[in-house]
Amino acid sequence: MRCPPSLVRSLGSAVLLCLPLLAHGADYRFGVFAGSASKDNQSELRAEFKPLADHIAQKTGSNVRLEISQSFKNMDRRLGMGRYTIFLGPPQVTADAIEEGFEPVAKWDKPIYGVVVVPADKPYKTIADLKGTRVGLASRDTAAGPLCIAALNKAGVRPDKDLAAVYEGKFMDVMVQQLAQDSLDAICMGPGPWRTMNEQEPGKYRVIGESVRVPGFALSLDSELSDQEKKKLTAILVGMGKTPEGKRALAAISGSAAGAADTLPTNAKEYFSSNLLMQENKRLYNALIPAK
Repeated sequence: MRCPPSLVRSLGSAVLLCLPLLAHGADYRFGVFAGSASKDNQSELRAEFKPLADHIAQKTGSNVRLEISQSFKNMDRRLGMGRYTIFLGPPQVTADAIEEGFEPVAKWDKPIYGVVVVPADKPYKTIADLKGTRVGLASRDTAAGPLCIAALNKAGVRPDKDLAAVYEGKFMDVMVQQLAQDSLDAICMGPGPWRTMNEQEPGKYRVIGESVRVPGFALSLDSELSDQEKKKLTAILVGMGKTPEGKRALAAISGSAAGAADTLPTNAKEYFSSNLLMQENKRLYNALIPAK
């Protein structure tokens, strides 16, 4: 699952690679790819991720510059050429960042997977019951979207033949709204948006199936950092849920990146393996639902 070349250039700019390695008290650029849980709203996104940036700043004694996007296009336009010190992103973007010289060191303690949701008053009990219905699926560019396609396929439901209509949701709140308005019979999204949806209207919806699971959002470090800097930052990024400040920072995040109560150690191998699975499922997505 490759990112557009423009994003890869943004992540891997040679311009800032020549800057001196960061030391205590230096500025850290903290890049966040926030996912697609809702429409792009910078003020709301900054409010959600600022506690995390502030936590890192407090622990390191450094300035942390937070830069956020929810789309490849916006990230390229807003950030231009540059390189992050710390990067937070979903598994498919993390896998691409690895190829550009980033090293995953911490991951959310909650995995990502596809959740198939229907209104509580609908008769559907399993994914197989959705034949002939109108289904909304998370976008093919998200982590959850290809996993959703795989879940449907495993249940014997082919989106190109067995569904009355298929809607590819680029923003989860829009897809949820369509489900609420009865424009869709079911939707498949990631666990973060589902959690938010259920908290806002408890009991109105229910889950009838899930996909396989892959590692969740990851915090990666620029491999050009010194070993000492990597060690210091890794110690801060792993186990954030074990402190009240870290736990509050994680709890402030909603949408696609929501749900983590702690951060666990990880490595590039884990995300490389999960990306192979997602690439395979994205090929299936493209074959069954050609991009418009």
